[in-house]
Amino acid sequence: MENQENNNLNELDQLKAQYEELKQRFEQQEIVNEHLMKSTIQDNANYFSRYRKTVMIAYPILAVLGFAYFTFLGELLPFGLSFLLLMVFSIVFELWLTRNVKRQAMENADLLTLSKNMQKLKSGYAVYTVFIMALGFMFLLVHILKNKGYLTSAIAEYNMAPNYNAIWSICFVGLLLITFAVLAYRNFVSHCNDVIRQIGSYDGKPQSKSPRTFLLFLGSMIVVFGIGILLVHFALRPTIYARAENDFTSEGKLEIWEIYADTIVSTNDVTAMMESWQNGDSIVVKKEVNQSDEGNQQSSKLFALKKSTSQGPAISSAVMGGKPIIQRVEVSVSYRNADNYVPIIVHLTPDASRLWSQFTREIEGRYAALVIDGVVVLEWYIQCEINNGQFFIMHKWSSDDELEQYCKKLSRQ
Repeated sequence: MENQENNNLNELDQLKAQYEELKQRFEQQEIVNEHLMKSTIQDNANYFSRYRKTVMIAYPILAVLGFAYFTFLGELLPFGLSFLLLMVFSIVFELWLTRNVKRQAMENADLLTLSKNMQKLKSGYAVYTVFIMALGFMFLLVHILKNKGYLTSAIAEYNMAPNYNAIWSICFVGLLLITFAVLAYRNFVSHCNDVIRQIGSYDGKPQSKSPRTFLLFLGSMIVVFGIGILLVHFALRPTIYARAENDFTSEGKLEIWEIYADTIVSTNDVTAMMESWQNGDSIVVKKEVNQSDEGNQQSSKLFALKKSTSQGPAISSAVMGGKPIIQRVEVSVSYRNADNYVPIIVHLTPDASRLWSQFTREIEGRYAALVIDGVVVLEWYIQCEINNGQFFIMHKWSSDDELEQYCKKLSRQ
């Protein structure tokens, strides 16, 4: 009986010993597996290390090149400094974003922490990429809009073509940025996904490649691009002041004359000079007040305008039997220059267009004047026949309200 109890105790001790040995083997196997798992993600760790080195080398080079480029263009303020600040922000934020995926940090972190870090890195990198691309796109958008005047040919051929050129340029730049952002995002996030899948497989939770995150990222980039195009559209879209279809009335205050002669005289001599010129049968005198005063003496510019018809002007509502001259007026404040000059595109009615074409053909190589309310508003040098039924007015405006009232007045002529 005693021998039987001793045998049972021996068997129990053997079982305990075998259990402890098996437990040690499992623990060693788990440690080995974790080390093996970390060895499989070394390629990804090397990628993140190379990425951080690239950020520290490439971004400063881009910052210097961009700063030199905008300085060469004479646009140090605000574009040169803005680009420099953008690059500095990118360097600081990307190094901070990838702080937990440095080689030493990845080797010392446990698998659970490493998986969480990769999830946070994916989300943070997606938000950062959308933000930086949106910022870069808006930066280029403003630069293109500011310098779109370089795309025009000559002011005498002013039309809406520069708008289309600017829009196509912005679309091209936007597509390039989206393509670059998508490629950079997929390349970066693919390494994060590899680490997450390997850790999931080790834990017995294999993860499938879901395109949901990528589709959200791509959708965000498309939304940003679409917003940019809408901003361009609203920035370049002209304001139109159109005559109603059944409105055939005219205020009759707009006239187009051929200029016979002009001179600048002192304001005190205007009356005497006008009376002297007015004695001629073939000319009529109008004036335009010149705001520049040289030697503290104001001056006025006098025009001798040639009578081309029995009514006097070559084109006017009276010449056309009371019919209107202007069909619609287009103005885009995006073309306002530094001196606050805004060009206005004036579209003539069909009858006025025929007279305008004939008039410009006959006085080719000479000057013409636009007269409103008896004052010369603008003078043109007619280089050739203008048969598109349009002319433009380039004038300085003290306020947008003044510009609006002027365009409304033009549309009623």
